[in-house]
Amino acid sequence: MSSLTLALVLSFAPAPADRSGAAEAPTAVEAWSPAPAESAAPAPAPAPAPAAAAPTPMPLPMPVPAPAPEQPPVAAAGPPPPPPASAPIPPPSRKRTWPDRPIRWRLDIAGEIGTSVIRDPAWRAFDDNRSAFNAGGGVRGDFRLGKGRVFLGGGATFRRFGSYGGIYDAIDMDITVRDVLAFLRLSIVAVEGVDVFVQAGGGPSFASLSTHTYGSYDAYDAYYGGSSAYQRNVLGMGDGQAGLALYLPKKWLPRRGASRATAGLEFAAGYTFRSKLAVRPALNVDEDPIPTHTSEFGDVAVRGFQWRFGLFVRFQ
Repeated sequence: MSSLTLALVLSFAPAPADRSGAAEAPTAVEAWSPAPAESAAPAPAPAPAPAAAAPTPMPLPMPVPAPAPEQPPVAAAGPPPPPPASAPIPPPSRKRTWPDRPIRWRLDIAGEIGTSVIRDPAWRAFDDNRSAFNAGGGVRGDFRLGKGRVFLGGGATFRRFGSYGGIYDAIDMDITVRDVLAFLRLSIVAVEGVDVFVQAGGGPSFASLSTHTYGSYDAYDAYYGGSSAYQRNVLGMGDGQAGLALYLPKKWLPRRGASRATAGLEFAAGYTFRSKLAVRPALNVDEDPIPTHTSEFGDVAVRGFQWRFGLFVRFQ
């Protein structure tokens, strides 16, 4: 039905007119009359023609400022950075200290060397030099009297010396003396590290003596005439000395007041007395029904002035 209607409209449509010289005529669609209601409405007034526009003057060239150098963008202000972390401060260290321990007792282990000066002329049978070198060692201890500077104690010492010589190049003689001395000792602490002391004692002195004579050879190269003799005696001995002891005070030691050990040196001088030695050595011979005796050489006094120097380790 719709296709039939479209065919009728196209058949009754007017032929197209020439629009080249005349104004454009409305087409069949444009010549359509509006509805009565629409014709009654007033037509809108035509828009006024625009006024002729005045010519716009040519704008003057404006100076173009040089572009500002680009700056890095400013970061937004934030909270200030925290201060750099520093190393933790260690707690104050307390220097180790030791309580000051008063000295109530002392124990010394000592070694010494010295010289004995023997003034008896008979000593020249054993040595042309009157000075006899001696060496020894000992132990001693003392304790403080009250709270003062005085220490009282004692000890024991072993000493040895010897010498050899001859009588007119005919008899060789040698002697060795060994002393075992026990003594009492009184020390006064002048200042810490310096002691002044005196000591006195006595004991046995063991003397060993020997002689030797040379023989000769006969026409048959037989040796004869030589002999030797030997003797040993125990003498009484007394000794008195005074001296000075120097040692490290406690304040110079690592543990200071609590130190229990120190060391030092000692100088002493005095006099040593020994009973006289009767020189009567027994001759060494084979068994013989006829007794043989040696000559008596007399007595020698092995006594005299003595000085000594020693080192010691002290426990206190």
